[in-house]
Amino acid sequence: MASGLTKAEQTQRTRRAILERARHLFAAQGYAATGTEELIRGLGVTRGALYHQFQDKQAVLAAVIAEVLDEITGDIRARIAPLPSTWDRLVVGCHACLDSAAREDLRRLLFIEAPAFLSVDTLAELDRPGFSLLLQEIEKAVQDGMLQTVDVEGFTYQLSGSLNALASWVAKTNDPERLRRAHELLDAHMELHRIGASGSPRRADLEGGHQPAGLHP
Repeated sequence: MASGLTKAEQTQRTRRAILERARHLFAAQGYAATGTEELIRGLGVTRGALYHQFQDKQAVLAAVIAEVLDEITGDIRARIAPLPSTWDRLVVGCHACLDSAAREDLRRLLFIEAPAFLSVDTLAELDRPGFSLLLQEIEKAVQDGMLQTVDVEGFTYQLSGSLNALASWVAKTNDPERLRRAHELLDAHMELHRIGASGSPRRADLEGGHQPAGLHP
């Protein structure tokens, strides 16, 4: 470790180094194929230091997934921040969530390794910030008279489950056609709940992008 660092700074640097290496290895070769010795190889970190930071290898994976989910939530916040209406924010945020499933650096981590080695309850807790953001945007859309639902919290769980299922479907292949179809399905689902949906803007209109021909009737 570099000299002149406080103990807290050394601890944080050690943790950061382990997480960066773990994220690379878990994404490249998988959780099961990665041993604890490989996690610390070349880092100047002992196994004792590893277990001082993390209870076990599974805890390392949980910490990696927590960081990935926080990054996705931060990206969604950045994409929806400048949008003019609560409906725009909700729709674009949902589409941004789907886009993450097509990222090569995230596909294996989120949709293969995480569900295989972390419990459903653990994953739900790690994704709490993302769920809270979705709930917040749904509440605002309902308050502004843009979204119709019999129960805000229940609809949040319903939409979150649909997004997770669609994202998992997208992540099974790198075919861009599947991602396009997923966006189309999401648009159709959201239109069912929009108040005054006739003539409503599509995702590409909201983001100023080009909508591929044939995506929508």
